[in-house]
Order: sequence, then structure tokens, then C-alpha cells
Amino acid sequence: MMKELLFIENLMNEKNSQLNEAIGMASTKGLRLSALLIIPLHPELSDWVEVHEKQIQEAEERVTAYGQRMASELEAKGQDFRWQVVKGTGDAIMQAIDEFMPADIILTGKLDFETLALKGINNLEELSGQVHCPVLPLERLTVAETATPKNNLWRFALFGGLSAASYFLFFPQINRLNHVLFMKGTVLGGIAVMVVVGLHAYIYGSFTEYLPRFMGLDKGDQSH
Repeated sequence: MMKELLFIENLMNEKNSQLNEAIGMASTKGLRLSALLIIPLHPELSDWVEVHEKQIQEAEERVTAYGQRMASELEAKGQDFRWQVVKGTGDAIMQAIDEFMPADIILTGKLDFETLALKGINNLEELSGQVHCPVLPLERLTVAETATPKNNLWRFALFGGLSAASYFLFFPQINRLNHVLFMKGTVLGGIAVMVVVGLHAYIYGSFTEYLPRFMGLDKGDQSH
């Protein structure tokens, strides 16, 4: 049974926040909610350091005020809520996530992997592996109206099995495949890389699309 939900998003202005959706999800499912609000940094703007620092400071003030307001509202309703604002370096983000763990599931709003890539994290799957917790985009919790429960179960089992096969059978062979094919610098190797990356992304994405429905986080349940 899940108890802890961690919500993460990049945020410069509350107008773009999906925190309210995460709050609704946690409230409906009776989960304790934590939120990590990340102020995105752009190191490439080194020629505009003073301007960039001012923008970051203003964003931090706006987001902090937003977090304080949401915390006050939730406290008045008796809903548990922990939150933190962090400037978005890779080290700071991962340290902040560690401080919120353990969580049963992590949901994300808009999340920029530019700084996390410096920590070897380029997507939600790699973030999930790093923190040892399911990580899903909040928008994936929208139910496909045409899907039936039976089809959902079949597709969940299919893509779950393919994801497991990919992790336990394919990735242990990646060094050998790099030497034999992927990193040979040939046209065939390049095509193989594109096909494998695209296929793996499709399998994992399809699996995570159905995972929330079997974890009690299906938005469709809110109408019952």
C-alpha cells in the first residue's frame, strides 16, 4: 500500500505549475505529499551572468512564496505537505530527492534533464534507477477512454515483460554489442542504435503508461 508521493517539477512561475494536480492526486488517494520545486539554471548563459542571477533570484522568491501559500492552504485542510525549493544543479537536485526519500512513487511535472545529464541521468527511466523508485510523468495518468480493463491488463503484462527482458537480457550484453556493432562507426551500426533506442523508449513508455492504473493512481478513479 502506497503512503508517500513525491512531486518534482522545474518552475519559474506558479502559472506553469502542476502542483495542484499532484495535490488533488494525493488527497484523493490519501497519500502524504512532498514537493521539490526546482529553479532551472542555464550555465551556458555565462555572458549574461548578472542578468541570469537576477532572474534566478526573482524566480526563487516567486516560487518560495507560492510554496508557502500552498503549504498554508494544505495545513488549514489538515493535509500533510513537505516542500523545498532548490536551484537546479545536478548535485543539488539529487541531494534534495534523497532527503525526501523513501517515497513510494515520484510524479513529475515539467522536468529539464540538462543539468541532471551531468550526473548521468538523461530521462525518467534513468532517474528511477538512480533513486530506486518508480518515476512517472503526471500527464501519463490521463486515462485512454477507449481502453478496456482487459486490454489494459494484457498490455501492462506484455510491456512489463518486455521491459524486464530488456533490463535483464539485453543490457548485460551492451558492452559486447557496442564492440561488435553499435560503436563500429558504420552506417549499419548507426541505424541499429537508432532502432534499439527508439524501441526501448517505446516499450518503457508504454509500460509506464499502464503502471499507474495498477498502483491506484488512475485519474479515472477520481470520478467514482
